[in-house]
Amino acid sequence: MKRILILLIAVIFASAVPAQPATLRFADRLERLAPDDPLAYFELAEDVTDVAGGIEDTRLAQRLYVLALSLSLDNPRADREAGFPIAASSCLGLAALERSDDRQRWLRALAGRLDARYAIRRWDVPERSDQNHEVPLLAAEAIGLVLSGDGALARDRLDDPRVAALLDRTRDVLDRPGTKASLTALMQEAQIWPCPECGNVRAVPDRNEGGRARRLCSTCRGNPGPVLDDQSFAAYISYQSVLLQGVQHSWSAELAVGGGKPLIDPEPEEVAPAYEIDPAKVYFRFGQWTASPDGLEQDASGG
Repeated sequence: MKRILILLIAVIFASAVPAQPATLRFADRLERLAPDDPLAYFELAEDVTDVAGGIEDTRLAQRLYVLALSLSLDNPRADREAGFPIAASSCLGLAALERSDDRQRWLRALAGRLDARYAIRRWDVPERSDQNHEVPLLAAEAIGLVLSGDGALARDRLDDPRVAALLDRTRDVLDRPGTKASLTALMQEAQIWPCPECGNVRAVPDRNEGGRARRLCSTCRGNPGPVLDDQSFAAYISYQSVLLQGVQHSWSAELAVGGGKPLIDPEPEEVAPAYEIDPAKVYFRFGQWTASPDGLEQDASGG
């Protein structure tokens, strides 16, 4: 009985002791990292992920994956020596750490672009010949109706299972880091409109005038529909274009719609800025990340 009590006390004491942060637990390996060995960054990222006990550990794993991605792209021998695509695998590692569905899909799409073995199933394979034009047209119409504030008409189209399936398969076109445009936001706006005060008539009876005169609706200000910034508006219009164009670009190219610019592939160079990480700082010295192996360029932020 005494032995059991001692063991129980030991277990309670051990559980009460906070786990070492990954920067201390893996201090030696962090110090040994060098940019000519991207695989070491990737393997350490995996090990940190396995023991991550908090936000700082997760941030360290994310940084290591980002550096592994960046360094492997600059080293043609890295994948051959590792026996697998480090950059694409790093994207999947980052996706596994993400809570945001939007960013998960973006990272997986990028992994598919970097290595075809990770490519997501194409959405532009025709389902039936009679649907090739009808379903994308209905989906594009639904987006336009949401933007104009005609939520009820938009919902009629969005409730079509074929439209819902198409939008779900292609939502990566919208759900990208750095933009407020998303399929979720679009669906929410469809539930809000038409204007609850004027029903999109734009004017309502003025009670101060006994209802004889009309005034501008105070809810929609005479302009029903969601209030969007220029980037979001351009993203929705570009999404409509993607739906209507059909098979004219690679699938991964159609994932990256932004700012009214031509459709482009998701770029690996976008990953580091998305995580606010400086890919030049590849050395871990004195508890900070630096671009210099002697640690002389470290700064207070550790960015």
